[in-house]
Amino acid sequence: MARTLREAANYILSLPGHIQKQREWQTAIEILIGAAEDRDFRLHAWIAMKQALGKDALHPEPPKKRAKSYKTIR
Repeated sequence: MARTLREAANYILSLPGHIQKQREWQTAIEILIGAAEDRDFRLHAWIAMKQALGKDALHPEPPKKRAKSYKTIR
């Protein structure tokens, strides 16, 4: 498990500085350090990394559905 923590840390260190300063990456760094020092759960570090990585992924917006129009009959 220590190898994966080290790999995660190396990945974060390879990112440009302006990306490392983003809130999601700062959180991932803090939790990763806590997991490496056995102060935090490794699962939390994994979740924080997934959230930080997910922010950078492109999420296309779903196509908007056309609203149905109804006639009111009296």
